[in-house]
Amino acid sequence: MENFEKTIKDFSKQLSSKNIFFLNSENIKNTEKIDAIVLIGMGGSGQVGDIILNLKSELGIKIPVLVWKDWGLPTIKYKNPLYIFISFSGNTEETISGISNAKNKALVASGGKIMQIAKKQKLPIAYFSNNEIKPRQAGGILFFAVTSLLKKYFPEIKINNLEIKNWEKRGKSIAQKIKNKIALLYSSSENYYLAYNWKTRLNETSKTPAFSGIIPEICHNEIEIFENNGFKKQSIVILFEDKNDRQEIKKRMEKVKKIFTAKKINFLIIKTESRDKSENAFNSLVLADWVSYYLAKGQKINPAQTKLIDALKKLR
Repeated sequence: MENFEKTIKDFSKQLSSKNIFFLNSENIKNTEKIDAIVLIGMGGSGQVGDIILNLKSELGIKIPVLVWKDWGLPTIKYKNPLYIFISFSGNTEETISGISNAKNKALVASGGKIMQIAKKQKLPIAYFSNNEIKPRQAGGILFFAVTSLLKKYFPEIKINNLEIKNWEKRGKSIAQKIKNKIALLYSSSENYYLAYNWKTRLNETSKTPAFSGIIPEICHNEIEIFENNGFKKQSIVILFEDKNDRQEIKKRMEKVKKIFTAKKINFLIIKTESRDKSENAFNSLVLADWVSYYLAKGQKINPAQTKLIDALKKLR
């Protein structure tokens, strides 16, 4: 538990390209012909794809970005996409399965089978030390690994300096409100990647039932579950409010809060407070780490342990 906590406290140390090393980058060629970027990864390794997709404009990426979380490769319309295979461990089954069928490709890993493939096939790879942290805690180092690799293809990409606040006290407070509840995380479509990543952290770290949804879509179906008084008592809603949300979203959020207040539905609000989308993304994820960590601690759960995930990986 101590190492898990220390990793959250030290998260800012991940936010540097100094932690990233390269192999076979001299083999990067014909970058002017690349017409799309496909980011492939699962779980904690896959979260970086969602982040880069949503920060595309801020990073200065001018071609389409797609995210794939499955075996093999997606069926796409682009003629010369760059496939980037991301696996923190370097051993993710689904991610590795697509490498052989990709024409233009690069890799991101800490070692494992993916490093072996990179060496054998002389493929460009961005690599790093895993420092015995969990993939879901490595969002910063994975982000800088992928963006630093992309910068070798597209030198115009800009990576901002990121300032992470101390969210421990707030995380502990939110954890106390969520304890023994089913968490429902609602956001705009633009911020859904943050709500979803909160969901995965609550699931994996604290074993908390958590589900994510998008406003306005949940207003046409899911909101009716709060007519179930039994479920209402067991649940808590977390609303993600962004000062840059469209006016329609802001108005709908206000209406949703009025309904929740009238129906005595437990809810709390997470507001964006950072200067740009990149900084907001990582501050949000660090807060989620603190919340899930203190939920685990309060239930005497080992936050690093993932028994069922590990059992699935061992099955043949």
